[in-house]
Amino acid sequence: MDNLSAQAILILLTALGGGFFGAYFQNRFQTKKDLQADIHELKRKRYGSILIQMLTVLDPKRGLLKVKEFRPDFENLEDVKEELKTEMLNAILFANDEVIKSMSEFTKNPTHENYIKSAATMRKDLWGRTTNIDEKVLGIFSKS
Repeated sequence: MDNLSAQAILILLTALGGGFFGAYFQNRFQTKKDLQADIHELKRKRYGSILIQMLTVLDPKRGLLKVKEFRPDFENLEDVKEELKTEMLNAILFANDEVIKSMSEFTKNPTHENYIKSAATMRKDLWGRTTNIDEKVLGIFSKS
C-alpha cells in the first residue's frame, strides 16, 4: 500500500470516527438538556400548586373557594393542610434542601413570613434569583 492510500484511509477513518463521536456527544447533550427542562417544568408546576395551598392555609375563607375550583375533593382546611404535607414529602424527590426546610417551617408555623421564605427559596431553586421581598409585601392579602 502506498503512502497516498494510507493517508486516504486515515482521513476517512478520522472523518467517520469524528462524526460518530460528534453525534454521540450531541445526543447526550440534548438528552441531558431535555431532562433538565422536564425537571424545571415539574418544579414550576409543583411549586405553584404548593404556594396556592399555602395561601389557602393563610386565608381559608378566600382560598378554599378558589382551590375547590381546581380540586373539588378539598372539602375543608384540614384537607388542604394534609395535601400540603403530602406535597412536602413528594418535594424531597425534586426540591433542594432549602425549599424543603422552608416548607417544613411553614407547615409547623403558617405565617406570611414563612410563606415568603418558602416562595423565595422556590424562586431561587427555579431561577437562581434571590429577593429582598419580605412578609410586608403580602400584607394586602390579609386585608379584605
